[in-house]
Amino acid sequence: MSTQIAPRGPRTVVPLRHDGPLLDRVPTPRQGGTTPEVRPSAWRGRAATAAVAILALASTGVLAVQNAQAVAQQKAAVGRVSSSAATSQDDAVMAAAVPVAMAAGAQQAERAALSATAAAAIQDAAAVAVASPHAGDTLAPLATASATVQGTAGTAFSPATLRTQLSSLSVARGAVVGAEAAWQAAEQARIAAEQAAAAAQAAAAAQAAARSTSSTRTVNRSTTGSSSTSTGSSAATSSSGSVHAVTLACLDTPPGSGSSANAGAVGAAINAYRASQGLPELSVSTSGTLSSHALDMAASGGIWHSGSDNIVGCAPSATSLVGAWSRSASHNAQMTRTDVSSMSVGAATAEGYLFSAVKFN
Repeated sequence: MSTQIAPRGPRTVVPLRHDGPLLDRVPTPRQGGTTPEVRPSAWRGRAATAAVAILALASTGVLAVQNAQAVAQQKAAVGRVSSSAATSQDDAVMAAAVPVAMAAGAQQAERAALSATAAAAIQDAAAVAVASPHAGDTLAPLATASATVQGTAGTAFSPATLRTQLSSLSVARGAVVGAEAAWQAAEQARIAAEQAAAAAQAAAAAQAAARSTSSTRTVNRSTTGSSSTSTGSSAATSSSGSVHAVTLACLDTPPGSGSSANAGAVGAAINAYRASQGLPELSVSTSGTLSSHALDMAASGGIWHSGSDNIVGCAPSATSLVGAWSRSASHNAQMTRTDVSSMSVGAATAEGYLFSAVKFN
């Protein structure tokens, strides 16, 4: 059995009023339960509008995500830049601090070395001062320079200042060493000269003693016209006619006469010797009695005491005569007396020798 479907009648299409966008109009059902027919163009418009809205929403979401990512990347970049800048700043600070630390260490080492040098220089200056007792006026500057260095080295000193003071101390030390060396050289020369003079004096005395024991000496006096003869010893006749034993013969052959000499030269030599011993000078006067005695000795070529003198002698000069007296204990005691204020001197020469007699008053 077949079922036949009755054909429908013609449809009636009721046009919709279109006062705005199609999506703003929702079809209302007709009376009788039938759904009005909607044109395909209206549905297409509605779908397109929905798609655009969806795409707009999607685009907005994508842009938001992209913007968030960009912001995050920018923050990360800023963080990296800040971290890099901070690291660079720390490196710069450390790089600047290293030379400062090195310079401070070098200064500390330099100060320590200068302090040690100063201590050694002060000890050396003290030793040089002890070893140089004859350096005289140069010792005071050395002590001052040493005290200055010691005072500076004990404080927070300037290296440049301490180096300058150490240089001054070195100069003062050199002056002391030089002064002591000069004194030592002069002293050695003096001792050598005295030894040579003593040796010459001893040789002369030995020769005179040998001659006096091997020959008979006759002394003639032209002033009196008389003569005396002695065997085994020398003798001399004074201007008063008395005969005296010659203590020491200065000339091999008696000259028979002498000439008056400057007695002041003998007195000046004695005063110079007294000054070297820290003693005051004595006044000097020429004595007629002692001058006559000096002439008698010069004529005989030998020396002896007359009773009016303290010391007598013969030598090539006044200086050498005083030097010979200073090496004899008894004669030196007379020249360095402190209970006298003057001296009387007589002097004469014969054949290049000076004969003298001195009395201290």
